[in-house]
Amino acid sequence: MTGLALVLAAFVTGILNTASGGGAIVSFLAMTATGMPPLTAHATCQLVTPMSFLTAARHAGQHRPAVPLLVAGCSGALGGVAILAVTPPATFAAVAPFVLVSAVVLVVMQGRVKRRVDRSHPVLRPRATAVAMLASGVYAGLVGVGCGTLVLVVLGLATRWPAGSLAGLMRARNVLLLGMALLVAAAFASTGLVDWRAAALLAVPGLAGGWLGTKLAGRLPDPVLRAGIVATALGGAIWMLLR
Repeated sequence: MTGLALVLAAFVTGILNTASGGGAIVSFLAMTATGMPPLTAHATCQLVTPMSFLTAARHAGQHRPAVPLLVAGCSGALGGVAILAVTPPATFAAVAPFVLVSAVVLVVMQGRVKRRVDRSHPVLRPRATAVAMLASGVYAGLVGVGCGTLVLVVLGLATRWPAGSLAGLMRARNVLLLGMALLVAAAFASTGLVDWRAAALLAVPGLAGGWLGTKLAGRLPDPVLRAGIVATALGGAIWMLLR
């Protein structure tokens, strides 16, 4: 039953990651519920996250982000992983509930961010854009959950998109997240923090969920998805604080 629950959690995570965002909360809480240390659960989630975004690779030709943004995001992600690699597991366990709360804030903001980005004009200069993407990468390595919202903001404020082209912007975001996620996964694989048995169990359902999420992007009601993620994250944060 534990294995089935993890498989289902990975599948749901894949759908949410590509269709909306914040899906890693589901897998993270499912693994910690089995007794896995929070830092190990986080590292394992980060290792399998690229599976959710693999289907975004087919959009790389048409919706590829600028190379400087990819380099900045990946550099920041490596920095975030390096910080976690020297963080005591007990410290991460203590702050994990508050990390979930920060992710809730980003998920709640996502709907408003999408509406504003869809009708905004570029306001960030190249240097400010690189710094913002570097910071998003650090967050991706440290926390991961909610990074999609940060990247969407940076892309929306740095790139000129035709009005109503949010779907294209989301695809470009997913391509960028795929590059960052692959680098984060490779970095975590070398830290010794990953539970490889759990990672093997989560990989295929995560890929399947990501494929389905790509198909459903824009068709699922965002408010319902966000409400579900928020409820899950807040419930998980309370549970982690009280256990």
